[in-house]
Amino acid sequence: MRISLIRVDDRLIHGQVVMGWTQALGIEQILVADDEIAVDETQKQLLLMAVPAGVTADVLSIADSATIVDASDSDVSTLILVRGPAELAALHREGVPMPRVNVGNVHTGPDRKRLTKEVHATEDEIGIWRELAEAGVRLEARWLPSSPVTDLARLVGAQS
Repeated sequence: MRISLIRVDDRLIHGQVVMGWTQALGIEQILVADDEIAVDETQKQLLLMAVPAGVTADVLSIADSATIVDASDSDVSTLILVRGPAELAALHREGVPMPRVNVGNVHTGPDRKRLTKEVHATEDEIGIWRELAEAGVRLEARWLPSSPVTDLARLVGAQS
């Protein structure tokens, strides 16, 4: 499987992903790696309704997503979506290669610190971001393909 982009976005499949990222990168396949939605047929079908014509998509558990990535020798341009840093870390632990990750949108809420305009995190999540960065994952906060890139590792105090 040719991973064109791994994106963290708590909205998962939505207009920005469909119109911005899939078109800009020529995405042919979307893989949502999410344990909760993978077993919720209603939520799964709602997400899949947003997939544009000509793009295939599936919603699988994190473990099943990692298995598919590992077993596939396809050259299809693929976008992998996860909802937050915990899911990204789980995918990383499963062995999915991720030299670069786009962090697009993680909403605000109670006990969440603003890292960028679009990315907020709890102290625990900041620790996860830091661990991923220190493990060699390049974390780029970037909302749209045309937006400037912000080094998220620097914002969470990761050691190089």
